[in-house]
Amino acid sequence: MSTKAKGDYMDWQRKVTKALLKFCEDHNYPSLGLTEIRDCLKALERRDIRTAVESYRKVPLGGRMGYFDDWLPPVVFPQETAEYVQVVFRALLNEWDRVMKLSFAEA
Repeated sequence: MSTKAKGDYMDWQRKVTKALLKFCEDHNYPSLGLTEIRDCLKALERRDIRTAVESYRKVPLGGRMGYFDDWLPPVVFPQETAEYVQVVFRALLNEWDRVMKLSFAEA
C-alpha cells in the first residue's frame, strides 16, 4: 500500500509521536510497541513517511488484551490522578492513531 505525505501534517505527526513516546516513557510503559514508536519518530524526523507508517502499523492497537493500548498508566507525578493519566494516554494514543492514518494513500 502506498503512502502520501504533506508537510502540513507531517510536523504534527512528529509532535504527537514524540508526546506519546514521552508520556509512555515517563509512566514506565512496558516495552511492547515502544521500539516501533521510536522508529516511527526517527523516520518522521528524517521526513521518511513510508518508514514511519510501516513502524506505526507494527504497533498492535485494538484494545485487546496484550495490545499496546491495553494499559492503565500509573500515577507518577503528585499532581496526577489515575483518571487523568488514563485520559491523557487515551487522548495521545487516539490522536497518534488518527494523524498517522492521514498518510495512508487513498485506495
